[in-house]
Amino acid sequence: MNVLVLSETIWPKGSGGELATYLYAKLLTQEGLDVKIIARSTSSYFKAWNGLSIHSIPVLGSGKYTIVPMSKRLKELLRWSEIIYCADLFHLVPLVKHVFKKPAVIHLHSYFPACPIGSLYNLKENSVCKPNERDCTRCIWCYERGHLRSSKQALASILLNSTVGKYFRSFLKFADALIFVSKAQKSLFLNHMDICVPSYVIYNPLPELSYIPLQGDNLGYFGGLSPLKGFYVLLKAWSKVHYKRQARIYATKMGELASLESLKKIGMLPYGRLDKNSYEDVYRKIKAVVFPSIWQEPLPYVVSEALLRGRLLVASRVGGVPEIAEGLKGVFMVEPNDVNSLADALDRVLSMNRGEAIELGLKNREDILRKFDNRRTVNELIRVFEKVME
Repeated sequence: MNVLVLSETIWPKGSGGELATYLYAKLLTQEGLDVKIIARSTSSYFKAWNGLSIHSIPVLGSGKYTIVPMSKRLKELLRWSEIIYCADLFHLVPLVKHVFKKPAVIHLHSYFPACPIGSLYNLKENSVCKPNERDCTRCIWCYERGHLRSSKQALASILLNSTVGKYFRSFLKFADALIFVSKAQKSLFLNHMDICVPSYVIYNPLPELSYIPLQGDNLGYFGGLSPLKGFYVLLKAWSKVHYKRQARIYATKMGELASLESLKKIGMLPYGRLDKNSYEDVYRKIKAVVFPSIWQEPLPYVVSEALLRGRLLVASRVGGVPEIAEGLKGVFMVEPNDVNSLADALDRVLSMNRGEAIELGLKNREDILRKFDNRRTVNELIRVFEKVME
């Protein structure tokens, strides 16, 4: 089977969706499928892909609204393919269907294009969006300003989303199948879009991560400053706990706050983006990962990584998180935006001795590896391909 993967960005750039695309490309190749990847990238990013066939093509724009002009090379790749697997670049799907007569599967890793910012979370009301009570303009403004972008950038985003953005919703109806990464994501997404396309839930494959020995009694937060990731909820909860515990929170992706002394005074050590070695060094110092996200995250890799690394997890009960971690003994879930419950969970984790944390962390790793199997996952994807090709 010849599979052409469409992905505007390739891992290690991007986030969880790009990581999942990378893992699927490798797994599909290992199962004997012929896989080629279209991406806008440079050769410096290709080393991580270990010989996979990647084809760099010219594009217009950037991000989720990237447009790919038709080129001779792109036409050759589309003719070569037997099925198109879209991680993004959804605007190519109508062309694929009507001109090249090829089946297309769209894999949705966020809530875009049902939501222009991909979250279906109302930042103004601090709640999950309701289908008939959405105010996207106000939400885009809050999102962009919350990410420290200028007023001009926020207004440009509003203009782009209200014009070009509305067409992306219509591209989904041309797909032969939609794949969601969790039951929670599928339910919320389809509640906001009236679309009649066969839909499936396939959990993302797990990255190959080894256990990291525990050498400290601290906490780790890897969500950055995004309001959706719950940093300010964590800050309020930590203010109730830090004074009675000799522990720190190692916080990454903190941007301009990475040198803020006031955070260090309350035992929060902020960093920018870390390289692999520094990141693993932080993991050695923490016995639990804190995931205080407030939006319905489809299937966050930071949760899977915490469990695979053999760490305790304190997480909001949002989106696909319970589908990953519900029932694991070393996982403590709280309701999103609940400062007091989060503070209690942090206190409980910090009160554990290191031996108990190691034991529960290893059990977390054992349980997630038993619960999710990459061979089973990729074969579920292949079965969807086979269905749409019939």
